[in-house]
Amino acid sequence: MQKLWIATELFYPEETSTSFILTKIANKLTEKYAVEVVCGEPVYDKNKKSESFTLNPAISIHRIKGLKSDKNSLVDRSIRFFFLSFALFFYLLKNVKKGEKVFIVTNPAPLILLISILKSLKKIKVVILVHDVFPENTIPAGIFKSTDSWVYKILKRKFDRSYAKADELIVLGRDMQEIVSSKTNNFKNPPHITVIENWGDTENIYPLLKDEAFESNSVFKDKIIFQYAGNMGRVQGLLDLLKIIGQINNDQLAFYFVGEGAVKEEMINYVNSFKISNVYFGNAYSRDEQISVLNQADCAFVSLAQGMYGLGVPSKTYNILAAGKPILYIGEENSEINLLVKENNIGYTFQKEEELIAFFNNFNQESLRDLNIKKINARKVAVDFFSEQLILNKFFKAI
Repeated sequence: MQKLWIATELFYPEETSTSFILTKIANKLTEKYAVEVVCGEPVYDKNKKSESFTLNPAISIHRIKGLKSDKNSLVDRSIRFFFLSFALFFYLLKNVKKGEKVFIVTNPAPLILLISILKSLKKIKVVILVHDVFPENTIPAGIFKSTDSWVYKILKRKFDRSYAKADELIVLGRDMQEIVSSKTNNFKNPPHITVIENWGDTENIYPLLKDEAFESNSVFKDKIIFQYAGNMGRVQGLLDLLKIIGQINNDQLAFYFVGEGAVKEEMINYVNSFKISNVYFGNAYSRDEQISVLNQADCAFVSLAQGMYGLGVPSKTYNILAAGKPILYIGEENSEINLLVKENNIGYTFQKEEELIAFFNNFNQESLRDLNIKKINARKVAVDFFSEQLILNKFFKAI
């Protein structure tokens, strides 16, 4: 059986999205490969929590001892990424043999550059799962202020060439395919690009009555709940969303932000400073708790900051649909989630602040009729197009 190497920062038992996705893909690929995984030590979830998240015992894992870092510090994470990338590279350089296949995800980013060198040295096949597009995503994240920076320009040339050296690139959406194609098409023999979306856990996440999720005396009782659940990071535009919420005059609505992340403390401080009374916060939750958390919402936010077109497709989208919840998408026109929402009547999509404010101010009990139609559509779309086995079969064919 041919050997497949998977190199990644995060892997089982971590339950964060990248680790979860790669572990599931690795389990599936054991059907045609001898799978060897080289990865960092657990950072976020050191102990397995979810009973439904398991690892195929046929998979061999080689863990690289890394540097401890603050996951919310850009400097700490950057140092850790560089250290881990070189450690993964040297491990693969020592152990991978000519003609074998290496499958990586775009995290940690420096590994993308190093894998292109490994490909030349070892004559291996390289498949890259593109979760992030570097260095373009550093602009909306605020790492670089402008594409005119000479450092940014050098990085872009280096990363474009490295992406182009892969044999296969797997992207998460049509907008990402467009951006990645523009990075690689100017090189000789550019790689084949396949669109494979993330999936929703349609077996373990399904619609429940919202009233079952709260105590009878909850502050959310009789409220229409718009929920953001997941990582509160720098590229989700959440502070801008709070500024919009602060302008809304509709006491029927409640806005519930659940999870942790780099900007959560700043969000809490903003809400307290401006005395925004309809915004609430919840703590981090495990993967097994998703069904109850997602079912607390009437409608779920999926957002990406300005400038994120084609640079990421939030994986949370597909579990939201599995729970039968409509999406309120805030992001650029013709991005993957924007198209998905409009094509399937599974929510709402906004690019202009004034239109979003008007939507919230006019949202009432009658609006729930349309919302209920979108709930039915959301669950159907998840089952018909984004179930786990459907998407894993696409990976099986592509890799």
